[in-house]
Amino acid sequence: MDALFLKTLYSEYQQKIGNILKEYGIKEGFIIKGELWWDYYKKLIDTTLNKINENTLTLQDATCFYKEFGFGPKLYGNSFVENGLDPIKRLFKYLADDSISAKEKIMELVEEPESENYVKGVGINFITLFLTTCYPTKYVQWNIQTNGALKLLGVYPQKKYGEKKSDFYIKINRVCLELQRTVGLDSLTRLDNFLYCLNKGYIGNPKKLEKEYAKETKKIEQLDDIVPSAQEVNQHDEMMYYLVKIGIYKNHDVFVAVDNKNKEVNGEKFPDLCLKELPSFTQPTTLATAKYIDVIWFKKGTSHPVRFFEIEHSTSVYSGLLRLNDVKIDYPINKATVVIPQKRKDLFETQIERRTFKYSELFDICDYLTYEDLKKWYEAVKVDVQYA
Repeated sequence: MDALFLKTLYSEYQQKIGNILKEYGIKEGFIIKGELWWDYYKKLIDTTLNKINENTLTLQDATCFYKEFGFGPKLYGNSFVENGLDPIKRLFKYLADDSISAKEKIMELVEEPESENYVKGVGINFITLFLTTCYPTKYVQWNIQTNGALKLLGVYPQKKYGEKKSDFYIKINRVCLELQRTVGLDSLTRLDNFLYCLNKGYIGNPKKLEKEYAKETKKIEQLDDIVPSAQEVNQHDEMMYYLVKIGIYKNHDVFVAVDNKNKEVNGEKFPDLCLKELPSFTQPTTLATAKYIDVIWFKKGTSHPVRFFEIEHSTSVYSGLLRLNDVKIDYPINKATVVIPQKRKDLFETQIERRTFKYSELFDICDYLTYEDLKKWYEAVKVDVQYA
């Protein structure tokens, strides 16, 4: 990053920020009830922590916090409250504990649904906003606006496929700390405002991003023309069987899509192995989509989904991703996997880069598994069970 260019942009920001706040301050969330957002959210967090320490926090208080905290629509309010008061109290104390690293917090709260600290309805935006509000000189907020601005500046970190959110956030944070030092800002919350204005086009020139998106769209259209072999089409049920058996071996309840639930593989009938009905883990309209997802693992004896699987062979990978995305918009999916033939790997990696999947954060929680690797996983788990 050219330091002189960055300082020039920041100088433009300083000249315009007064007018930006007047015109867009309330609309964009820079100003909340007459206060800068970081001051308002800090008071909100401190008030909630005080109630927790005094043992006076109620579920209504928690609901109000969730509705007020953060930018944009609050998609998972019901899921958040369903956690119950004690897990929510633990969440606040855990996030406020400065002795625990940001990486560990993201791993425990987002990436590990079996963790005792895992809380439904809490994602990377919530966590990093909490961290930057409490520790503005250590942590930056991470969201779609941050990503867009870093790409415009040419400093967006390289992301390895399958890299965990917790690891990639550390890269994002490191880049933002360097930007903060370069322009001479006293906090990462103020840097966040600068990056937001850049990505929204209030300063600088954001058109470069649109050209990149256009290139990606053309690339996607070219890759979508791959035709599956007859063997791949026939392997669909076999892959589903492997996922069912692995889920059972891992002590999960397993649900298979309604249009596949009566099938039989290797002499075993899915109705004998799987749940008869899809657990009601979210609202009815979302369940209507979820029941067509190929395989879902649930925590044993609960309605809590652990992992979602789509098996793609005869369609463009896009259709399976759309089903997962439709559920992700209304329910905080923690882990999703698309099972594909090896030759569709490039197609998956390009499709998951679509802007809509980044906006919904499906990009962050969805990976792929090849037919060959799934079979190896099944064989390994089967052996492990036999000799456990």
